Amino acid sequence: MKKYLATLSATALIGLAPYALAASSTDLSVTGKIIPSACTPTLSNGGVVEYGKISSKDLNQTTGTYLEKRTVMLTVNCDGLTRFALEGIDNRVGSSTLAVAFGLGKIDGTQNLGHFMVSMMSAVADGVSVLPVKSKDGQTGWEGHVFWMPGDFASVADRSDPSQPILVQDVTMELDIAPFIARADGLDLTNEVQIDGSATLEMNYL
Repeated sequence: MKKYLATLSATALIGLAPYALAASSTDLSVTGKIIPSACTPTLSNGGVVEYGKISSKDLNQTTGTYLEKRTVMLTVNCDGLTRFALEGIDNRVGSSTLAVAFGLGKIDGTQNLGHFMVSMMSAVADGVSVLPVKSKDGQTGWEGHVFWMPGDFASVADRSDPSQPILVQDVTMELDIAPFIARADGLDLTNEVQIDGSATLEMNYL
């Protein structure tokens, strides 16, 4: 019995040996950069665009209603010359009535109230007029563009070359906010409804 077990064990080891010898390895790298400067983004009026109370009777029944466009000033102040991009994150995902816009929240958790568009208008960096640009991944495909859509990375570039964000220290940019309420005949407006649009502008260093 002992001899049989020994033979079996030897056979098993021989059978496994080619696979053990063929084992390979892989490396894990942790990389990045620590930059000497930091940037702080701020929005005028604390980032709040208030429309007050709107009567449901003033909403269009079959075509939707555009609310008055408002302007918010975005300011970015850096400790030194920095290349950055701000990612637009929709905090009301799944509530927008337009795929390329930010949501305004839901009614009773089921009905999408509408959406709001963010447009990047005039921008100045360190006292010079610059071009608002955006990219889908924050690395490639930079282009001059007006509309800042959810998931877009926004920055500024030299007006003669929109292909790459530039090093800047202080930036101001006008953001036009344009809300849209869905057609009223498809919404339950029997009770007071909160317009609840929310987005985060998250700083990324390039």
